[in-house]
Amino acid sequence: MKSRRAFLAATAISLPAVAATAVAGPKVLADNPAFKACPRANGGPNAKRFPQVIVQDQHKKKFWFYEELINNKLVLVNFTSVTGEKHYPIISNLVKVQDMLQDRLGKDVHMYTISTRPHFDSPNKLKELADSYGANWKFLTGDEHDIHEVLAAFGVHGSISALTWVGNEKTGRWMSKVSRQHPLYIAEAVARLSTGKEYRPFLVDMHSV
Repeated sequence: MKSRRAFLAATAISLPAVAATAVAGPKVLADNPAFKACPRANGGPNAKRFPQVIVQDQHKKKFWFYEELINNKLVLVNFTSVTGEKHYPIISNLVKVQDMLQDRLGKDVHMYTISTRPHFDSPNKLKELADSYGANWKFLTGDEHDIHEVLAAFGVHGSISALTWVGNEKTGRWMSKVSRQHPLYIAEAVARLSTGKEYRPFLVDMHSV
């Protein structure tokens, strides 16, 4: 709370300029260091859990992590690195989840792979990794300190994480699945956290399987 008050006091004299640019949205403000001083995101049910940082995908496009990629969305978030894939591969399994989601991916369901080694994993290296598997979702890197804050928000403290987090930030519900678990179980978590016509208590009848 003190840091937020300090941030507001420090930027009070520039409020007219902020107001003039606010309508442009977070993408325009992405490189403004004053806004990165705000320690937490605003908005959805779990906004306080995530740091206010900018990430970059394999196409070198920048995003506010929570506001643009998580808030009000149904997401799958997993963690690896270019070298980590050699020791604990997960992307090939998640590509099978991608195939199960079909045309929902990028529309009402979004997948993100966050690099656990941002100091080594440039956007170009992540693009090569994604393309080599046919992965059509966002692979994210960024400033080392910022990415480590995001990783900490998911409880990831090493270079390898076995879990994929599935969350619906419209409802605030999250669950985790092992990234190398059968892809059917990961896709089922998406179905159970979906709302409306896409909701399924079980994706398939497991007895018939």
